[in-house]
Amino acid sequence: MVKVRLTEVASVTMKRNIKPNRLILYSIAFSVVFIATGIILQLNTERIISKSRSASSEAIESFHLHNKLQNIVKNVILTESRVRGFVITGDSNFIVGVEDTLNLLKHDLEGLEKASMNQYNQASFTTLASLIEKRILTTHEIIQVYTGFGKAQAEKRISSKAGTILRDSITDLSMQLEKELYDELQAGISQNRKRTLYVLIISRLLTILGLSGIVILSMLVIRHILQQHKLIRELEQANKNETEARLNIERISADIQDLYNNAPCGYHSVDHEAHIVAINDTELKWLGYTREEVVGKLFVYDLLDEETAKSVRENFSTFKKNGSVSERRLTMRTKTGQTFPVVLNSIAVYDADGNYVSSRSTIFDITQQQKAETALKEARQQAIESANVKEQFLANMSHEIRTPINSVIGFTNLIQKTTMTEEQQQFVNLIQSASENLLTIINDILDISKIEAGMLRIEKNPFSLRGLCSSIETMFYHKAREKNLSFSLYIQDNIPDTLTGDAVRLTQIMVNLISNAIKFTQKGGISINITAPDQQNEAVRLRFSVKDSGIGIPADKLEPIFERFQQGETDTTRKYGGTGLGLSIVRNLVELQGGNITVESEQGKGTEFIFDITYSLVPVGEPLPASLSDTTTIMAGAFPDAHILVVEDNSMNQLLIKFTFESWKVNYQLADNGARAIEWLQRSTFNLVLLDIQMPLMDGYATAQAIRKELKSDIPIIAMTAHALAGEREKCISYGMNDYISKPIHEKELFSLLKKYLDGDRDSNLESLKNELHYIDLNFLEDMVMGNGEFLKTIIKQFLKQFPGEMEALKNAVDQKDHKQVATLAHHIQSTVSILGKNTPFFQQLEKLEKLATKQAAASTLSSGFNKLHDYKHLLLQEVNQLLNAKVF
Repeated sequence: MVKVRLTEVASVTMKRNIKPNRLILYSIAFSVVFIATGIILQLNTERIISKSRSASSEAIESFHLHNKLQNIVKNVILTESRVRGFVITGDSNFIVGVEDTLNLLKHDLEGLEKASMNQYNQASFTTLASLIEKRILTTHEIIQVYTGFGKAQAEKRISSKAGTILRDSITDLSMQLEKELYDELQAGISQNRKRTLYVLIISRLLTILGLSGIVILSMLVIRHILQQHKLIRELEQANKNETEARLNIERISADIQDLYNNAPCGYHSVDHEAHIVAINDTELKWLGYTREEVVGKLFVYDLLDEETAKSVRENFSTFKKNGSVSERRLTMRTKTGQTFPVVLNSIAVYDADGNYVSSRSTIFDITQQQKAETALKEARQQAIESANVKEQFLANMSHEIRTPINSVIGFTNLIQKTTMTEEQQQFVNLIQSASENLLTIINDILDISKIEAGMLRIEKNPFSLRGLCSSIETMFYHKAREKNLSFSLYIQDNIPDTLTGDAVRLTQIMVNLISNAIKFTQKGGISINITAPDQQNEAVRLRFSVKDSGIGIPADKLEPIFERFQQGETDTTRKYGGTGLGLSIVRNLVELQGGNITVESEQGKGTEFIFDITYSLVPVGEPLPASLSDTTTIMAGAFPDAHILVVEDNSMNQLLIKFTFESWKVNYQLADNGARAIEWLQRSTFNLVLLDIQMPLMDGYATAQAIRKELKSDIPIIAMTAHALAGEREKCISYGMNDYISKPIHEKELFSLLKKYLDGDRDSNLESLKNELHYIDLNFLEDMVMGNGEFLKTIIKQFLKQFPGEMEALKNAVDQKDHKQVATLAHHIQSTVSILGKNTPFFQQLEKLEKLATKQAAASTLSSGFNKLHDYKHLLLQEVNQLLNAKVF
């Protein structure tokens, strides 16, 4: 800031230094103009004065001529009078001096002619002179006539007409000349007056201009002097500021130097040969060196352990080219040989020509961080092990409980097919009800596990809302009537019946809430209302209300009621039963579908649960898929040519399978462990393997891998497990199995799977697979491979080989916020996954990600888009593996 201010002052100074030069130029220009004007005015004045003098001289000459002319005329008249007196009187005294006067007249006439030489009326003067000369001659002649001829002749001559005319001519001409001389004199005087006035005006104007110029120049000089004084003050202030700034800079430099030397991290710089040219005190303390021992004497490699030094030496040229290193971990070595871990961040400094000059590197000692990371890794490992223990415990519990339940439910179903007494039928029904209740509790626990692992999938399939509600109403109507409770279900008329969503999860939510409502209501009733607060062309937001008149929930329990193992009162479980997991599962299921749930309750008056979920609308005319229970009809002898290998170690389950398959007339073979199953597959031909997962010696996973890798068999394998944990289906498929069925096994579900893999009708299997695959466009794939199964396997294997690496590269580009690379990779991966169809969620999300990267979207938006794509990736790979193991081509 100080340097900038000083630069501004200097700039102002330079600009103001130009003004004196301008002042000098203005002064010179004004002086030149003033002098030139003065010279021109002087010359003009001199010319006017010269003309005035000339006019004055002419006036004077005219005046003299006028006087001379008057004297001559006077003398002529006088001479004529004296001659006339002489002639009349004869007295000679009259002509005394006449001769002299006549001579004087001749002389005056000569002078008059000379004086009139420069006058414009010279002709008149010449004529007058000629007339006067004639008059003089006439006078001489009269005197001579008087002397020679007498008085009479002389009088006669005097009175002659010629004499009179001559006298009158002289008189008239002299008067005319006098008038002309007078007029000329007056004109000269008038002209001289005008010229004098003109000279006076010009002189005054010149005086005014001179005085104005002097005033203006004086003001400019004064202004310039004032500006110079102001500039001097500013320069003095700038000099003072500069001094203060220099002191401040020195103080800041000292602070920076102190910060540099005593920072909590190390700083150093190296030249183009990796010599250390600067290093701070902190790093020197860590290393145990003095500055003199390091700067200019040691390479950066000398401060590293052998392995790190080798790596840095190999990559130093790359660093000089690329210009930066970020978050690189190194191991430094002290003077005493001890080592400690650090993180290096370094940037290169280049000159104007782009040549490497030095580096600026920051070193952070991460000894404590590394210890924390190690501890964190250990804690994470312990957490993973704990989670594995928990998962294994849940798996074992699920297996150990589900196995007997499987047998109980299975044999109960078989018993129900036999003839029983009414009492026996009642006992069997009670056994089945208790088994199903126990299975519900286990399923709640397992749903929690799935939700925790993020593996609970929300399906999107068309379903009938009113059909679903009718089934629920049928399910609970009699239970409500048994407690003398009213039960009503209302659906707003304008709500479309055909929706797209997860009907199973909606049923689970409704069943859970209605079950609770019936459980905790002793009188009154339950009402279910379904309305649509928001409906658009492609979607409708439904609001479900489940209201009862039961015991209610205390106000202090409303907030935690959705937490796990939470119930309204401490003795609720003892009085009404339940685990406290139902509402927690309900909330998670609602939120997984993009909805929200609230509860309103008053103790002793009842409770109302309200939740909203948005569903897509199914286009008019699109048929609804039938449910499994509607489409599956068990027929004995449906698989006459099939030979199934059942791998099951539990004797009760073996017995259940035996009775089931015998009733279906299915040809099967039992193996009680995985090793025995391998032996059977080596010596006999089977069409399908039903494989239990939880077995001693060789479990189902190892058995499936042996079948695929050792026997190189592609026989369909259906996993049977009581685990039913999050990710169990995906895990089974990843080990090479084709499908999965959870225990306890439902007859229709098992029959449907057998039909899928044993039915000779390829089209039926293909259609069944199409309904299961959501991330693969099987129609597109079918057209592409044209029924060639080997070609299908080849392209899928190539896809599995190429796809994971591309996704990893895309993840790195997103993490580095490299929009250009993200767009390029997203476009490239589209080519890879296009073999699975473009009208799929994964491909469409990939296109969205490319558009976000192309538009330079915010990093958070880009990361969110990739996270969604990453979720689709796992589901896509599961379906790819399922397709690879399916026999449809």
